[in-house]
Amino acid sequence: MNDSEKYDDIDIRVEDPVTFPLGTPDDDVIKALQKAWARQDLNTYVEKRWTGAYVPPFPDTFWEYDWRACDIGSGFGRFGWVESQKHPTRAYLSIDKGKRRGGGMLRRYEEKDVPNVFPLHGNAIPILANMPHASLNLITLFYPNPWWPKKHQKKRWSYHPLLPHLFDLLVPGGCLMLCANERFYLQEWLWTLQHHPAAHCMKEEYVGPIQVSEGRSDFEVKFIHHNVSCGEIRFRKE
Repeated sequence: MNDSEKYDDIDIRVEDPVTFPLGTPDDDVIKALQKAWARQDLNTYVEKRWTGAYVPPFPDTFWEYDWRACDIGSGFGRFGWVESQKHPTRAYLSIDKGKRRGGGMLRRYEEKDVPNVFPLHGNAIPILANMPHASLNLITLFYPNPWWPKKHQKKRWSYHPLLPHLFDLLVPGGCLMLCANERFYLQEWLWTLQHHPAAHCMKEEYVGPIQVSEGRSDFEVKFIHHNVSCGEIRFRKE
């Protein structure tokens, strides 16, 4: 059994099963989102939170590719590994901060000769905050931590100071995709991309159940195996 197959039941706990249509967040959630957006200041956040923190060196060869993707919170790196073999002329950046998953990702790629995959074991925030605009053709967020307690909601991607920069990182025509197994998380994310002031450049492409039978991430493999309902939201930059 490899690292990606070792998981606990807690990993598949679902508080709010995914159903469609997603509906609209409650008024208090909308107010919390708008309050967080009004306070978003990426430069201040990075300076306060990440000054002096370790940031893994960025691979210069990543920029040699014309088409580039970034998988944020990539776990054991399944997405980059699979897609890189399908598309050898594309570059896949895989970032994960977890000791077990991020470390497992590095070990997975050390054992393979995959020149177009670039694994980074570290937090994605300072890495992406320093990346120039229009750098990526695809950004994927597969099953991010839902941060169920209300006191932790500001850690969700819909509230995060890095969010507007994700829009900037995409080239015109680039895709931002998020998958989740919690309805409230998808609901917040959809409403955010429809209403965030910085998301005016983003156009809805797909909102619905995942459209794959083989998982693109290790979590997705597990969810499909256990018949967990999962949703996918894709927006494309105009």
